[in-house]
Amino acid sequence: MVEGNESKEFQTMEEALEDFGNEHFIGEPKRGLPLQVTVLEIHPTEIIVEVGAKSEGVVPLEELVYPIDRYQPGDKIDCVITYQNEEEGNIVLSEKKRSYRKALETVSEAFKTQATIKGIVHGKNRGGYTVRIFGVLDAFLPAGQAMFKRESDNMGKELDFEILDYKPRRRGVPNIVISRRKLFEAEIEEFFNQTVEGSLVTGKVESITDFGAFIDIGPVVGLIPKSEISYEKDVDIRQFMEVGKRIETKVLKISPKREKITLSLKALQNDPWNNIEEKYPAGEMATGKVTKILPFGFVVRFEEGIEGLVHSSEIFWTKRRIDLRSIVEEGQEVEVEVLSANREKRKLNLSLKRVKGNPWENIVENYVVNQVYEAKIVKILPNGLIAELEEGVSGFVHITEISWNFLENIEETFTVNQVIPVRILEINLEQQRIKLSVRKVNKDPWEIAVRELKKGSQITGKVVKITNTGAIVLLDTYHIEAFLPVSQISSERIEKPSDVLQVGDQLEAVVVRTVYEPEKERRNMVISVKQKAIDQERAELREYMHSQDSGMTLEEKVKQKDQE
Repeated sequence: MVEGNESKEFQTMEEALEDFGNEHFIGEPKRGLPLQVTVLEIHPTEIIVEVGAKSEGVVPLEELVYPIDRYQPGDKIDCVITYQNEEEGNIVLSEKKRSYRKALETVSEAFKTQATIKGIVHGKNRGGYTVRIFGVLDAFLPAGQAMFKRESDNMGKELDFEILDYKPRRRGVPNIVISRRKLFEAEIEEFFNQTVEGSLVTGKVESITDFGAFIDIGPVVGLIPKSEISYEKDVDIRQFMEVGKRIETKVLKISPKREKITLSLKALQNDPWNNIEEKYPAGEMATGKVTKILPFGFVVRFEEGIEGLVHSSEIFWTKRRIDLRSIVEEGQEVEVEVLSANREKRKLNLSLKRVKGNPWENIVENYVVNQVYEAKIVKILPNGLIAELEEGVSGFVHITEISWNFLENIEETFTVNQVIPVRILEINLEQQRIKLSVRKVNKDPWEIAVRELKKGSQITGKVVKITNTGAIVLLDTYHIEAFLPVSQISSERIEKPSDVLQVGDQLEAVVVRTVYEPEKERRNMVISVKQKAIDQERAELREYMHSQDSGMTLEEKVKQKDQE
């Protein structure tokens, strides 16, 4: 300070601060003088300031309270002169030393009045954090009082604190302990007092998981479940948000006691199901894209958030189990008919088969009873075949209508997707059933066989099956199966037919008995190899006797024959 034209030099900074009352001075500046200066230039290691009317000074980087990038030309800052070279005219100033005492006074007052102060989280140490107050004082923030969600998010950040303890020292740095706990709890309480379900809140995306996204909305972190991201199903959450970005959401559920909050992004969007009945009325056709194939049908998407199900029962007009991927594939566009739309249940029931029309409506015009058509085998059952005449029109071939002969294993004769000729036996429009026959495509071979083969008729055939009681023989020419009993295989005693016969053996035999009752579906024939041998022997004997007419008695002729 100066009086008149004489200047006063301060011996200590404290002396200067106590004497200082006016920011302006008259005469030459002196060491220890506190004053307000104006920033002129900014350099990497210092800033140039205006000291008085015509004097300039330097504030070194280490004597600044804040990072150098926070200063701009024209800024007014409070400093104290720390060095002066009168001969060279150099003046060095410090903002820190000027702010230090002022900071101590502010902290002391705040501790007494329980007022909050601001500080910047400066670093981490054992047990807590270091916080820089007013740019010049370091305070200790215990970890238990920090209330940080993530410490990395708070480094370098200016926050409000409460002073728990302040102990000044005559020499050295004072002991200052601060806390965020009460302030943080008050902030949470205020948040839940002001926030209700339906409120709009803005926050930063903290993390993204498979089940949702966590949003930092100040004192609490809220969750947006995956189902609340969009009206679309099975969405990729990262298509809608990015970690670190700020988004606006709507409060869906809130629990102050548990300090939990559920948020929604899709609640800010227009619900596409609001007018679903008007957009997709029942009976109308709609084109969409297949998005998913399920065991019981497939899903069709029409627009964002709107999709429906084509149940397997609405794919074919007949009950048919088939791999749906052979009918449609994901990404394929299909035209379907809307069966029903339910806004409350958010369901669309669709049909693929009705787009093509019911083939049974014209069945009597397209198919005639007793006519022969080609059909594709779609399923083989233990008791018959299901054969498809066209898509949506199938008939059943009972096992008795497959062959005129006995058929033990259907799968050995037929395969799925095999095309076969069939004759329509019956069409039932009411039950939508068709009876088919494979064997009646051709005329009954038994009719010819019975007419031409009588008891004793000679036949030839091939062994097609051997049983414990005999063998099944397929007759040449007639292509019917006859039974050869074990007792009729040979005149010698045979225990097992397989001891003397093999499948594929060619035999000569005679007809022993024939039963033909087509109205009762009874057709069978018994043949005998043994009787064939007996008949042949008798015929040879008769022939011999006829050729040896010598007047001998029959008994004598037989003895003569035996001797020969």
